[in-house]
Amino acid sequence: MKLKTLALTALVLLGASLSGPAPAISAPEKLTLRLGGQYCSFYLDDVTKALMGVPGVRHVSYNKTQDQVTVQGNGDKLKESAVIRAINGVKGSSWYCEAHRMN
Repeated sequence: MKLKTLALTALVLLGASLSGPAPAISAPEKLTLRLGGQYCSFYLDDVTKALMGVPGVRHVSYNKTQDQVTVQGNGDKLKESAVIRAINGVKGSSWYCEAHRMN
């Protein structure tokens, strides 16, 4: 019985060492941008929908009093340029949204 346990333990350890290192888990990244545009604050659901379609985006929140949007996502996939493009693409016939870097 002890021999079976020892053999099984050896196989498990050997398998773990052959499988290589565990994949790295990227740290979440947070990106805060100034949100502007004519009447954009009335269309935050549209902005959220556009942002959730950007690769790496996991959560979107707003600070309406400071006209800011915060996007949280996977650090290796979340690209500021893609987030800005998505926000700038949210528009209608008489309204539009703009994203600007915070200084």
